[in-house]
Amino acid sequence: IVNDLYKKNKGAYQRLIVTHVDSRSEGQNIDVFFYHHEKSQNGKRLAESIHKTFEAKYKQYQPNRTYSGTFEDRTSLFLVKKTHPAMTFIEIGNIRNEKDQRRILDPDNRQALAKWISEGVILDYEER
Repeated sequence: IVNDLYKKNKGAYQRLIVTHVDSRSEGQNIDVFFYHHEKSQNGKRLAESIHKTFEAKYKQYQPNRTYSGTFEDRTSLFLVKKTHPAMTFIEIGNIRNEKDQRRILDPDNRQALAKWISEGVILDYEER
């Protein structure tokens, strides 16, 4: 469906954002990671824009904590490989880790994540 919509609206600013929650070992706390297709400059810029926004927000709201999330190409992921619009695949956290659960399950934290993602998308739109 995404690819059909992309073809139908060819030429318009189109971006796909996929959010994913991992299930790793219980003790493994992860930051938010951003992936894009290696051949998509627009996807790379989108992932980088959202990543930059997260870095700035972490510095502002958690100045005593190091943010280790990255953005990189990850064509091995099915959705990254098979969808046509510029996209970023966002790894939100590890559902089995208590700290990540708070990030994912607390409504205020989810709202902050959504706001930061949207600010990154706006940054991407303005820089195109």
